[in-house]
Amino acid sequence: MGDSQSKRVEELVAREVGYILLIGVLALVQVTLLRTPLGFSAPLLLVLTICRTLIGMGAAFRDIGMVQGLRWAFYSGLLLDILAGTPLGTHALAMLLATVTVAFASRRLRIEGPLLPLLAMLIASMIYESMMAMLIQPSPIIWADTFRVAMLPGTLLALIMTLPIFFFLRWMLRA
Repeated sequence: MGDSQSKRVEELVAREVGYILLIGVLALVQVTLLRTPLGFSAPLLLVLTICRTLIGMGAAFRDIGMVQGLRWAFYSGLLLDILAGTPLGTHALAMLLATVTVAFASRRLRIEGPLLPLLAMLIASMIYESMMAMLIQPSPIIWADTFRVAMLPGTLLALIMTLPIFFFLRWMLRA
C-alpha cells in the first residue's frame, strides 16, 4: 500500500520538476530570443499561463484547473524575475494577480470559441502591464506614456499570440 503511494508522490514531483524545467526554458526564450526592436520581450509566459488557466477552468474540476494555472503563474513569474534581473517577486505578483482575475471572471463561462480567450488576455495583459509599471517604476507614473510605450505594444503582442497558443495547448492537453 505504501509503495503505490510513494510512486504517486514521485510521479507528482517529477511532473512538477518537468513543468518547472519547461517553464524555465520558455522564460529563457522569452528573455533572450523574443526581444522586439522596442526593447521589451513578447509576453509568452503570460499568454501560456492565461491559456492554461482558461483551459483548466473549462475542465470538469475547475478548482484543479485554477490551481494549475496559479502554479504556472508563480513558476513563470519567479523564473522571469531571475532571468530578467527584475526584483524578485515582481513578475510573479503581476502574473498571479492577472491569473486570479481571469480565473474568477471566467469560472461560470463556457470556454469554447475564440472570443473569451482574447477578452481574457486583454484583461490579463492590462493588469499585468499596469502592475509591472507600478512595481518597477520608482517615480510617479505617467500613465499616458506607460500606456503608449509598454501597455499597448505588450497587449497587442499578447493578443496576437493568444489564439494559436490557446488552441494548440487545448489540443495537447486533451490528447
